[in-house]
Amino acid sequence: MQIFRIKRPALIAAVLAIAAVGLAFPGPVAAAPAQDQALRTVVIDPGHGGLESGAKGKFGNLEKDITLAVSLKLKALIEKDMGFEVVLTRDRDVDVSIENRSAIANNRKAGLFISIHANGSVQRKAGGSETFFLSLNATDEETRRLAYLENNSSALQSRIDPSSDSDLMMILWDMAQNAYIKQSSRLAELVQAELDAMLGTRNRGIKQAPFKILTGVACPAILVEAAFISNPDEEQKLASDAFQTKVAEAIFRGLALFLKRGE
Repeated sequence: MQIFRIKRPALIAAVLAIAAVGLAFPGPVAAAPAQDQALRTVVIDPGHGGLESGAKGKFGNLEKDITLAVSLKLKALIEKDMGFEVVLTRDRDVDVSIENRSAIANNRKAGLFISIHANGSVQRKAGGSETFFLSLNATDEETRRLAYLENNSSALQSRIDPSSDSDLMMILWDMAQNAYIKQSSRLAELVQAELDAMLGTRNRGIKQAPFKILTGVACPAILVEAAFISNPDEEQKLASDAFQTKVAEAIFRGLALFLKRGE
């Protein structure tokens, strides 16, 4: 098995210090990782699942089904050509909480985390692919709304209370993720470039947003919105095996470039 290495700075001291006062984290955080820990495990997160179907298209296609199909294809590519252990946060249509998805990644000592989604919008003409990495502040208002919907898809509220414990945890994990910000940004850039080259959809670029699924993961992490399931044309593409394969191949190629360059 070929071993790629990712430099993982000693971190999480501040988070652990605050955890000592009784706050519970989404996943267990042990001692700070070694300075140069070998990447052996990639965790792929198929968005939504079970009762939480995610976005729904005009023709009845569900985000949860598309994300799982793409994730299974990406898993097969990585295992075949890279030899890493690949862990899925779900491998069938079941409910998995955001906290448990993060815990899976941390328990398996993930070296990289990739969450896969299909976008949705009230504007039927909205389209294209985009890739996100974590920031407490969203790139723009549209991105903020998307993060809000993803973070609260099972229980939408009128607004997020900034004084809530969950948002405090997001602040703490944002601090921890800052240690991986450069790597996450670079991985997002390379994956987005491949999506743009292979899919023939609008390139919506790389953005930052406070996605809760990224806040609990102690490694470089990105979230990919492959296309808009709310756009009838893109929905039909997303539902096709050929397009799903292209999405998986694009993410794989971006990941391969990231590792080749020793990010």
